[in-house]
This record gives sequence, C-alpha cells and structure tokens, in this order.
Amino acid sequence: MAKPEINNFEDLMEEKARLKERLKASKASIKESFEGIKEEVNPFSNIKKTAQGALSTSTTNPLVKFGIKRASEFLIGKVLLKKAGWLPKLIVPFLVREVATRLIGSKADKK
Repeated sequence: MAKPEINNFEDLMEEKARLKERLKASKASIKESFEGIKEEVNPFSNIKKTAQGALSTSTTNPLVKFGIKRASEFLIGKVLLKKAGWLPKLIVPFLVREVATRLIGSKADKK
C-alpha cells in the first residue's frame, strides 16, 4: 500500500483518523477470530449443544407434554418397574418420556 502524501496538518489528522479506524476494525476482526477459535477448542461447548438437543422436547403443546409425562411415570414407574430398584425407577421413565415426547409430540404439533 502506498503511503499517502501528507502536506499539511489537516492531511496528518485525516490520516491519523483513518489509521485509528483501521486499527479498530483489525482489533474487532482479531477478537471475532479468537472467539471462534475458543468455541472450536472448548470441548464443553459441543457437550452443551448435544445435551440441549437431547433434553429439549420437540412439542410445544403443554397438555401433550403433561399427558406423556404422567402416563410414562405411572405405566413405567408404578406398573412395569414395581419391584425394581430406585435407579431404574428414576432413569427408565425419563428415557421413555423423552422418546415418547419426541415421537408423539411431533405428530401432535403437525395436527
């Protein structure tokens, strides 16, 4: 890049302002690139995205969510796992509820 010709004080001030703006733009670009690199390198960000996708329900209808939750807790927790330990009673209804919400909830939203 050719050096601009500076003949007087006003030209010098214009060049100074131009260089300050260029510096500000360069700093913003470097900061943005650094944030992108941090996001790629951070292993917890990928885990967070995966967990959010896995734990978010696909239905927007609260009645459908409530019905699936109560039915799965009763049927799985109280009937099928009546004599199971506390861990299966905790985990299995949760998994069944999530799967059922995804399968049934997406169909209910379409209707």
